[in-house]
Amino acid sequence: MQTSSPPRSLSPIALRVRAVLNDWDPIGVHLIGPGWPDDEYDDLILPILEALEVEPSVDDLAADLREVIEVDYGLPTPDGCHDAARSLLALAP
Repeated sequence: MQTSSPPRSLSPIALRVRAVLNDWDPIGVHLIGPGWPDDEYDDLILPILEALEVEPSVDDLAADLREVIEVDYGLPTPDGCHDAARSLLALAP
């Protein structure tokens, strides 16, 4: 999974993915304080939706999330990759 350009408009499922990512907050934008941007993680929405299409395991999706944060964002592994993966998998129809 790699980051991509954010979608121009968000479908209902994309909005739910955004909510999971914002709740997980892997890079810590919550630490900025009130008013942090809702679209901070929108570059992950399309890759996650594509990943969900192949019905990955929790471990596989967690590994993808970990990799994108480490490689694309250049940050250390965040806590909660498996929890985020479980929440994202629960969104799949």
